[in-house]
Amino acid sequence: MENSAPLTDPLPLFFHEASKKVLYVAHGPSPLIFSIYFEDITSHVAITEGPVMQPTTHPFGLCTGVSTLSEDAVRRALGQTRVLEPGIFEAIFSLWTDFCDAVAERVHEGEELGHVFKTTWVFEDAADVDLHDQPAAQRRDAVA
Repeated sequence: MENSAPLTDPLPLFFHEASKKVLYVAHGPSPLIFSIYFEDITSHVAITEGPVMQPTTHPFGLCTGVSTLSEDAVRRALGQTRVLEPGIFEAIFSLWTDFCDAVAERVHEGEELGHVFKTTWVFEDAADVDLHDQPAAQRRDAVA
């Protein structure tokens, strides 16, 4: 049996017509299926281009769902999809898949999903960072 695409190519985005959701299968020890309404992602183009300041949750964290292939409904829905061609929304879908990959990585490391959605791509308080600190090579106490 010959494959038309290399086995290591990333999976495409999928579109579920009945629910109007975009589905993304994230990598990891247990594949996670992320979903977002097509309208949600295309209406947030202007405000989702980077991290947000705490305590605000990134818009992707507010409107993205996640499931596993162990759920019958998810497997059925995935079977009813077609490949989505992002077209003019390619950049925003790329950001969303990056967000999903970051969430998947943290979940696979054992973090709680709710916390991960609230804090992924959110800048934490950096009040304890001294931006005027000398590089280690210039400090007297630096270990050579």
